[in-house]
Amino acid sequence: MCKNKINRFCRLEVSYLLSYDYEMIFLSIKQLYNYVDRIVIAIDKDFKTWSGNDFIIPDSFFERMKEIDFEEKIEFYKDFFFIPTNSPIENESRERNLALKKLARGWKIQLDVDEYVYDFEELSKYLKKYWYLTLLPKFTPINFKGNLITLFKKIDKGYLYIENKEEFAFITNQSQNQFTRKNYKIRNINININVIHNSWARDNKEIINKIKNWGHRDDFDTFEYFEFWKKLNEENYKEVNDFHPTVPSVWNRLLFLECKNEEEFIRNYSKTNLQKIVKIPFSIFLKALYNKVFK
Repeated sequence: MCKNKINRFCRLEVSYLLSYDYEMIFLSIKQLYNYVDRIVIAIDKDFKTWSGNDFIIPDSFFERMKEIDFEEKIEFYKDFFFIPTNSPIENESRERNLALKKLARGWKIQLDVDEYVYDFEELSKYLKKYWYLTLLPKFTPINFKGNLITLFKKIDKGYLYIENKEEFAFITNQSQNQFTRKNYKIRNINININVIHNSWARDNKEIINKIKNWGHRDDFDTFEYFEFWKKLNEENYKEVNDFHPTVPSVWNRLLFLECKNEEEFIRNYSKTNLQKIVKIPFSIFLKALYNKVFK
């Protein structure tokens, strides 16, 4: 089958959920814009967060988005994503599913605005190699997982960050998640792609806004954890271990990388951490297909 025909069957589409930290999306889109077919950005019609708080997105944001969208790949999907009777995490899961359903058949990539796939070209080549898995998604359901490189705090000379193979699902050929971006009922494979996640490396005001509105608002004492975070610096970070807010051992230690900003972190980190994506044996999918059809 010629390359053009294969590409016709192998669309790469991305969904984002846009809220109070809207400015961060530009750096994320920059990593992938040239390699995807379409980008869908979900925004609440009433500009409400999952907790029901108001946020504002200025007109300048949409003007800037038009400027970077020179191939007209970006679409905005507006709907009511805040349901008062739902918890924040329920609203998050619902919005992720609604946005996921907007993506066409192919590889569906679900990213947050603060997540950066620093070698998306390599990932796009990998996904196109497995184009056939998107033809009959009912028979070969799959989630691809990656590893989060979590930016935890910006200090004077660089970033404190976490690197310990924390997994998360963000690519699928399905149109429905079970919970947030997770689907435990189908095959999940970690393909060893690294994704830099600016989870906590923000200023105090941004962190307060985040913990008031994100899906994990009710999962732990967020303000107590904020006080712990504020005390971290270049002198004491090595003394900290097992500090993830809900599963302590997931974040076992902090590392430091010298840089001025997020873009420089991405450049510096990627120079010594080339993407080494794991190959998937074809036999795995033959077996999955056989089990679906004949059993």
